[in-house]
Amino acid sequence: MALRNLITAGIVTAAALVATAATAAEVAEKGAELGKWTSDAPAAQELSKTSGKPLFIQFTGSDWCGWCKLMDGKVFSSQEWADYAKGNLVLLYVDFPRGKQQSKELKEQNEKLSEQYGIGGFPTYIILDAQGKQLGQLGASQDATAQGFIDQVKDVLIAQDLETLLSAEDLAAYKAVEAELAGLEKKVEAWQAKLQKEAQAFQTTFDAANAKRDALMEKARAAAKAAK
Repeated sequence: MALRNLITAGIVTAAALVATAATAAEVAEKGAELGKWTSDAPAAQELSKTSGKPLFIQFTGSDWCGWCKLMDGKVFSSQEWADYAKGNLVLLYVDFPRGKQQSKELKEQNEKLSEQYGIGGFPTYIILDAQGKQLGQLGASQDATAQGFIDQVKDVLIAQDLETLLSAEDLAAYKAVEAELAGLEKKVEAWQAKLQKEAQAFQTTFDAANAKRDALMEKARAAAKAAK
């Protein structure tokens, strides 16, 4: 597990280093235009409302978050994403940089949005309808591609129209599967929490045994020194 995590971290870091991070360089500070990033939340919300287009919010740490840079390089700097977004999405960029200066107003706006949507890590992508209702949430992936991510966004949007797209029988089946997945997700979370607790207990036992061994070895060293 440790080796797998190390390899994954290495891949993410390498990808982040070669990412163009074009997204951060093309964010408008004021106003909003369909398919282009803006940090102006009120303008983005208004454009979404008047255009009827969904609002796609990216919560990111642009200058330090490896996964964010990975997604910038693999998805958001691509022509496929630009082509899809310009006719289908209002894009709001909510940044939490560590080395960039931001105005007090922008920081307050971003903190408020983070609290509103319960953001616990970066990157997180929130999709809202034109009335501001949350439709779904997406995250980063090591294997992300522009088209694959676009398909995920489309699926979130399609899911809101299932009642008109599916028959009553298929809709019932879909809801049953959704309920099953929700239950399985809870079981996975419970299992992960249990595993973490067991790992902590194991580490405590290991540390205690290691300390006892060190103490006995210290006694042996002292005895060997006295015997000379």
